[in-house]
This record gives sequence, C-alpha cells and structure tokens, in this order.
Amino acid sequence: MAGELFKIDTVVADGVSIPIEDGSGSLVGAAGFENEIVPSASGDDFTRRRRVPRQLRCRIQFGPTVNPAAFAAMTDIQITVRDQASGRRAMAPRCSFASMGEIGAGPVDVTWNLLAALQWL
Repeated sequence: MAGELFKIDTVVADGVSIPIEDGSGSLVGAAGFENEIVPSASGDDFTRRRRVPRQLRCRIQFGPTVNPAAFAAMTDIQITVRDQASGRRAMAPRCSFASMGEIGAGPVDVTWNLLAALQWL
C-alpha cells in the first residue's frame, strides 16, 4: 500500500522469528508520550505531555511448533520488527509478555509491553 510509514512484516522475539498474520503487527504508543491540550481561560491554549505505555500487538499464527506457554514466559527479552519493503527495523531492547487472546479460532492476538524506548535502525 502506498504511503505507509512502517508495515511490520517480520517479528523476531528473543532471537526466534515469529509467524504473524500479514498486516497485523502494530506499535502502539511508539513515542512514549502524548501531548494534551490545556485550555486557557483567555488567549492561547497550552499543551501538557503525558506518558503512555508502548506496546507491540500482532496476530500470531500458531502451528505445531509454536508453544503458547513459551510466549507467556517471555520477560525482559529483545524484540525486533522489520518492514521488508523498506528494510527499516525497530528494536525494543526490553520487552515483557502482556496478554494473549482466544486460542482456537485462527490467529491469536498477542501483546508485548515495550519497557524501553524503541531504537529505529
């Protein structure tokens, strides 16, 4: 799709490539903060910076070699995501498992908490 900034095609968690559903990977809160408007009583308004959690979300394609318990045990690992079209990568040096969706109805939603700032490579 033209105009995409970063499309996650590949996820590598703790050195192991994870099979994901195409187009399902997304980085939430990548900047680590949001700016909110603070209305002024008169004159110009202002902004206030608020911290937000960083997360990686994707839909994993579980197969015979993928073990759900292995994902739940992932703490303090490194995750790298890549856009194959541009070759651009992002590395999250400290990550921890957050949640896993419903198993048995196709690809499974998995979320990791990114505990340190992303490094764009």
